[in-house]
Amino acid sequence: MNMTRKTLTLAAMVASLSLLAACSKSDDASAPPPAAPAPSTAPTPAPVPPVAPAPQEQQSAPADQQSMQDKIKESAAAAKDKAAEVGQAVSDKAGELAHEAGEAANSARESVKEGAAKADAAIQGAVGNSNGGSK
Repeated sequence: MNMTRKTLTLAAMVASLSLLAACSKSDDASAPPPAAPAPSTAPTPAPVPPVAPAPQEQQSAPADQQSMQDKIKESAAAAKDKAAEVGQAVSDKAGELAHEAGEAANSARESVKEGAAKADAAIQGAVGNSNGGSK
């Protein structure tokens, strides 16, 4: 049970961190700036102007983000359902074990009671035989 609890905790933590990372709209400000390149003696090539991305690619990014959010929601719902099933199974098994433990305790109590009665009868029989023979 302890292993299951750790696994579920870890899965929940990963899912929540993934969700936070996916929903984050700001750039990572804590990342260190790139180090300046060391001066070199080789001539550097002329910079190439960046090519503007096609408008279709810009529109596909929100769609990809939406599909990613849908997948995250689906997997979170599936994990929630699985956790509920596991919790119910653990609860049922714990109930069974508690019932079996109660039965085992009653059986042990009855065995001790029977053993004590037999010992008492043997002692009474031995005491009765020795007292009856001396009179």
